[in-house]
Amino acid sequence: MPPPPPPPPQSVYHSSSVPILPSTPASDGTHAGQESEQNYYKSNNVTVFAWNGNNPENIEFEFPRLEDKSGTISLRSVVIQYVGALQSRKVAADKLFQIIGRLRCLQYAIERYNCGLLSQTQEFLQYWRRHTLGLLSGFGFRPGAELETIQIDGLAELISRLELMFQQNIHAAQELITSGMITFDGLGELFKPDIPIKSTSISGSVPCAYRVTDSFYEEYRTLFGSQKHFHVTMEAVVLVGDHFSVASFSEVLSAWSGIRVRSLTEFSYQPLTESERQIFQARGERAVSHGLGGAKYLSYGPNTFYVHTTRSRRDAPGMAQATNSSISLTGGRVMIDVARGSSLGHYPCQGVDEVTLSIIQLAGRYRQWLSKRSRFNTLETEQLVLWDSVPQEFVLFFWPALVGFSFTAKAWGHVLVDGLSPINFQDQAFDHLVLKQERKDLIRAVVRHRTALQTPDVIGGKQGGQIFLLHGPPGVGKTLTAEAIAEVLYRPLYYVTMGELGVTPEDLERRLSDVLELCAEWDALAVLDEADVFLETRSTCDLIRNAMVCVMLRILEYHPGILFLTTNRVRTLDPAFESRITVALRYEELDRDARMQIWKSQVERLPTQLSADIDYHRLAEQPLNGRHIKNAARLALSLATEKKSPLTESLLLTTVDVISIGYQNILADDAWETRSS
Repeated sequence: MPPPPPPPPQSVYHSSSVPILPSTPASDGTHAGQESEQNYYKSNNVTVFAWNGNNPENIEFEFPRLEDKSGTISLRSVVIQYVGALQSRKVAADKLFQIIGRLRCLQYAIERYNCGLLSQTQEFLQYWRRHTLGLLSGFGFRPGAELETIQIDGLAELISRLELMFQQNIHAAQELITSGMITFDGLGELFKPDIPIKSTSISGSVPCAYRVTDSFYEEYRTLFGSQKHFHVTMEAVVLVGDHFSVASFSEVLSAWSGIRVRSLTEFSYQPLTESERQIFQARGERAVSHGLGGAKYLSYGPNTFYVHTTRSRRDAPGMAQATNSSISLTGGRVMIDVARGSSLGHYPCQGVDEVTLSIIQLAGRYRQWLSKRSRFNTLETEQLVLWDSVPQEFVLFFWPALVGFSFTAKAWGHVLVDGLSPINFQDQAFDHLVLKQERKDLIRAVVRHRTALQTPDVIGGKQGGQIFLLHGPPGVGKTLTAEAIAEVLYRPLYYVTMGELGVTPEDLERRLSDVLELCAEWDALAVLDEADVFLETRSTCDLIRNAMVCVMLRILEYHPGILFLTTNRVRTLDPAFESRITVALRYEELDRDARMQIWKSQVERLPTQLSADIDYHRLAEQPLNGRHIKNAARLALSLATEKKSPLTESLLLTTVDVISIGYQNILADDAWETRSS
């Protein structure tokens, strides 16, 4: 059990009138002969500090040298460290007022430390103990074997005395802040340890809350006159890898010229309102829930995912190194996986502002710690604050974005927490698939219970994944089959086109391996569309083509997940692929009944009023494939919206004619033959 707190010191203020004898006349003709009042603050009959005078502009404080005792730090050491007056015995009151923010932050940390020492709260164990002892180490303080409460005699009283002396300045600054205004000299009342501060971040559009840990003014002379700056240090909570941590950053604000009073709306930082506290707290709780427990598969809204663009398009999706970001205008689905993203150099922000740089530096230190832990098997976190969960007090300050991989943009990036929501899976998608029921049952069983099909191989290392070959003419539901399976099983779907994989064996192996590694890690289904490009029969005259086929054969042999290959040229398939295919399904041309089913499914899901006399049998007479039917339904919806009328059979037939004639014209077009002759 921690020791009980020591009794409060016996403190007393004392003032006395000390006569100053007349001296020789000063150069201006005046005499220093009036009385000056001397004031003391004593603790246990020991003078901690003294001051003289009544006018704050002329008051000076003196801090006698005291003997340090166990669990205490002399106020003189603190003042000398903060003011930088190493030789001077006296410090002007206005000098002390410039560091009142630092004194407040120190006092606040000590109070939280002492309270936590007694109650052993989560906040104390995970933050305040390390933070407070870190602050005090700068004054030479070293804790004993058993932690005790910490005291700096006179610190709270010095803060109170300064606040009383400069109460007019403080009151004026507080009134301005309350009215939504700010002056440079009033920044000290805005940045206080017990007041959460908000500022826009992530391309200047998303507000984030910060906790103030230090603030002070600094004034010095230059060739151009006196310069004054305000320094403030703040913190935000960030998810780095599998742990939560604290990113600390500092801002230096220069005294502004021109209009002395500014609106807080024009200033970078503002205090949080009570309603904003609740909003930020709720957002932080959502972020923590998304970050805990490994990767999460979620949906994101428009303008909430920031794609991390890469130095070269040759980089594979899984190994891309971020340089800058561009916002995705559409919504989609994302896998929140901060640990993997961080290991690849992706962070929940991009830019060159102070908070972004601090988060990037924090992530780098975390990776170094992971490397050291794996090599030396140590749990020592050094100067890192690492949490498995976020203490309730700090949830408010959680960074508003998380690292994830968008299956829609097929890229790493960071996504706003406010844009995340559970995925609304289309459970009926598999039922809408126009495919024989026995084939549906087979596909669903193989995908859902694939572990039952995995048996030990004679040679270890082969993963035994499931590979489906879906072949047939275009627009008959090959790709839709994979999409529907992913929906009914609540699994991600990575859609890969051959254009992403390069034109050399090296590019193909690197990029496809990275894609399939991600899919295996997240239990995602992968679709390689038009896979015949890399599956064609090998020949004796094309070494590059042969090498790419060999790469595909090896990758498919060792892929542990589920892979769908789609093609409409199965006759050109290399014979070596046949034994690697788990299930091969042929899709026939759509018959009239199948077309009618697709017409009914597509039309009834359109967001518009439908006419009651639509004859789906008549619509199905035209030999259209599934994509043609989908396009015709969308065109008819556009016509109905333009005419401000219900969707009728006449409008549908009009679009059918347009698509049919256009398709026939494409097939009959021989202009390319004319140009080549």
